[in-house]
Amino acid sequence: MLGALLYLRFTSLKNWLRMRLLRLKQPKYLVGAIVGVAYFWFFFFRRSFAVAGPSREAQQRALHNAGLALQDAGVALPPDLGSVPLAIGAVVLLAIVTLGWVFSLERASLGFTEAEIAFLFPAPVTRSGLVHFRLVDAQLRSLLGALFMTLFSNRWFFVGGSPVMHAFGWWLIFSAINLHLTGLRFTLTRLSDAGFGTWRRRGLVLLIPIAVIAITLALLPAAERWINPGAHDFPVTLSHWFLNLTGSAPLSWLLAPGKFLLGPFFAENWGAFFLSLGPAVLVIGAHYFWVVRSIVSFEDGSIVRAEKRAAVVAAMRSGKRLGRGPTKGRKPPFALTGAGRPEIAFLWKNLLGTWAWLNPRAWAWCALAIVAAATWAKSQPEWRWLLLAYGPVAIIIAGYTLLAGPQLARQDIRSDLVNADLLKTYPLPGWQIVLGQMLAPIAILTGVLWLLLLAAAVAFQPGPHSLDFLSPAMRDFALACLAPASRALLTLCLATLVPPVVALQLFVPNAAALIFPAWFQATRQRGGGGIDIMGQRLIFFFAQLLTMIFALLPAVFAGASTVAMASFFFSLPPIAGVWLGAAAVLAVLLGELWAGLWFLGSRFECIDLSAELRA
Repeated sequence: MLGALLYLRFTSLKNWLRMRLLRLKQPKYLVGAIVGVAYFWFFFFRRSFAVAGPSREAQQRALHNAGLALQDAGVALPPDLGSVPLAIGAVVLLAIVTLGWVFSLERASLGFTEAEIAFLFPAPVTRSGLVHFRLVDAQLRSLLGALFMTLFSNRWFFVGGSPVMHAFGWWLIFSAINLHLTGLRFTLTRLSDAGFGTWRRRGLVLLIPIAVIAITLALLPAAERWINPGAHDFPVTLSHWFLNLTGSAPLSWLLAPGKFLLGPFFAENWGAFFLSLGPAVLVIGAHYFWVVRSIVSFEDGSIVRAEKRAAVVAAMRSGKRLGRGPTKGRKPPFALTGAGRPEIAFLWKNLLGTWAWLNPRAWAWCALAIVAAATWAKSQPEWRWLLLAYGPVAIIIAGYTLLAGPQLARQDIRSDLVNADLLKTYPLPGWQIVLGQMLAPIAILTGVLWLLLLAAAVAFQPGPHSLDFLSPAMRDFALACLAPASRALLTLCLATLVPPVVALQLFVPNAAALIFPAWFQATRQRGGGGIDIMGQRLIFFFAQLLTMIFALLPAVFAGASTVAMASFFFSLPPIAGVWLGAAAVLAVLLGELWAGLWFLGSRFECIDLSAELRA
């Protein structure tokens, strides 16, 4: 019977691949597939092949020389520094397991689809056979996930070994996690049927790691129990303390299964790999024995799980939030009057489709927490070093938000594209409908970027010699702009420019939905992903990046020219030049926004969705 089930799975896989290849006859999928293959080659395979050759030896020599240079500079690294990633991985696995036992509310279930449930559950197949079928079937997904993760981990300089070791190590990790989650659901179902309450189980699960950590700290010598945040070589001191803590009993006993499981992944050579393979296989074997010995009724849970999965797929194809079912009534984001601008009505409607915590009160509390954290760090000399990462991290997150945020905040024309025929019946010009649909993601992303900008501003502390690389005139100008009062005004200027920049970023995905609706719908429908769908998304992303660069160039040129003229030709104060430069940038951005709205509005008025999606 298991052979017949595996034949069904491999036949389904063959047909899935066949359908993916057949749809490459359509140009929109063929171009996407070419871009996806090129992306994997240039960013992963080409570098992986290069690292596997002599350049990997050169990389190891460079790391060795860097270590010698640090020792010559008086920085002593821990001799067992290579075990730090292994200890961190074991702690992460322990956290995943603990969170699974704490937050899991799902009864015993297996990941069957609705079609498989209708075909297999009435068939003369035992529960043990169905469980073994799912366990074997999960190995294919684990293997694909391992190969995909190997593309990333093979470029981690702190991981030794070869790509084959990494792939096999990832496969062991994914297999163990899948077995653990299956056994967890079976065990929780048994406990629930026996009357063991949810909160009682959560308290017991949380108590075990907390008690183990507390006992381990209590058994350590007083001098090694806590770390000194003011240590001169704080990273090295932290590494020593972390290794000492995770290597001391009884915490080391709790982390031992995770370290055994991660051993093959972190093996430096084939000898170490085969030596660590035995303990890892024992961990997986223990999980397998646990699963097959704790099998309970999983039919009802599998049906519920399949229904949820079908709802998620339907939500993805319709552009709604994933997994959203019927929701309770909630307070509107703001009071909508009976008269006013029609764009505000679109904003009100789209904000209702977002999370309830996206409201001005939540933004205010976040701003207060950001200012309080920075103020406290400034008042504590031993923790002031955190500000060195506080601001730069905020800037990095802001950059990622500006680039990736428009792809995630989709409460605009992309979500209502299927309702384009209904929207065209509204007595409104196209540009007003497009603008109204874009207001919700503009408001959300603007709020996030304002918080990140606030974090960078309150944490910024220029050093006494940080601007020595500038010329005297430019250094005096920069110091005048970075004074506390001037810095606040500069932050206000940047905050004023955030909404139009966000709106420009949102123009590209909305234009893609209106100009290429067939491509846009293909990235969300027709049975999931594939390298062609990924290639289409890459095309949209790079088009957004290039469009943003060309849109900002005129604004940056206008702002820089205005600042130079105001400061060096008219001798205005530096802050006045900054204000005039921000006004020039804002004027250019607003002009581009007007042109973009006019273009998208005219495109929306002419779109015929039924003709565009005919394929």
